Amino acid sequence: MFLNKKIVFGVALASFIVLLCGFFLYESAPVNTIQNPKTSVFEIQPGDGFRKISDGLYRAGFIRSPFVFDVALLLSGRVAQLQPGTYQLNSVMSLFTIAETLTNSENIEVSVTIPEGINIYEIDKILSDSSIIHRNDLINYHDKGSLEGRLFPDTYHFFRNTNAEIVVQKFLDNWNVKARPLLGFNEGSCSSETTCGKIITLASILEKEVPTQEDREIVAGIIKKRIAVGMYLGLDATICYAKYIAASSSMGGCYPLTPLDFKIKSLYNTYLHKGLSPTPIGNPGVSAIIAAQNPKNSSYWYYLSDPKTKKTIFAKTLEEQSRNRQIYLGK
Repeated sequence: MFLNKKIVFGVALASFIVLLCGFFLYESAPVNTIQNPKTSVFEIQPGDGFRKISDGLYRAGFIRSPFVFDVALLLSGRVAQLQPGTYQLNSVMSLFTIAETLTNSENIEVSVTIPEGINIYEIDKILSDSSIIHRNDLINYHDKGSLEGRLFPDTYHFFRNTNAEIVVQKFLDNWNVKARPLLGFNEGSCSSETTCGKIITLASILEKEVPTQEDREIVAGIIKKRIAVGMYLGLDATICYAKYIAASSSMGGCYPLTPLDFKIKSLYNTYLHKGLSPTPIGNPGVSAIIAAQNPKNSSYWYYLSDPKTKKTIFAKTLEEQSRNRQIYLGK
């Protein structure tokens, strides 16, 4: 009789264990099939406890059971490893894959701000320093086709170790939304890619050379006048870009320029070659693009920047420009 009770108990216990395992296996399985995935981001705020996180995952449709998720975290020792951040999840992930994702810093979404005017070499450094891409990934992608001028300055969100193609596409999508309409393709004010390219090139120069909107429009007028009469533009910013190309890296900056820099044999040396630089020398923002499209007529032919105040100092003649150089630059 006692033996029969032991057998019955053993069978009941085994059945319970099988049912419990089946329950946990079912509850830890992906919510959706591979044919019907749901992908979106999930955010963990600083201070969120694991129960709040599991409830959020359940409400978002990523897990079947908050309870099972909590048990899995506790048994695996991952509770203390949950990290604040934004993660990309999909509903074909198992509960265990989601738990691993939320405790791996490599999966955190990184926010980066691209300042107006900086070039692709500087952007490559920002992205690689944030572990979004490897150093030179963006530069190497750029070598396959020109990107300079179309990496729109803005705040972006990327995941670490992202493929360069995905990064580039996010930049280009943003450029198409925020910059392309300014060029007036639909209205006919920018009739071709060549014309638009010149506008963006001019805007990139204005972004580097002049700080204020009003002065940018005046300088845009000066540059167009000088091109029209065949004068050299003599822009320090284009020489700086030539140095970036030669170094093929951000170099930590290129100023101050040396006398040898002005002798660099490059189409970007506007002291030696007439006209605009062959391509943009950076990535201009909205205001610089607008200034490039609205050059202001003036009696000025020259300008320089006061290194102390950053104010643009204009001159009507070469003699006046020479005096300004002596006053403001000491040369």
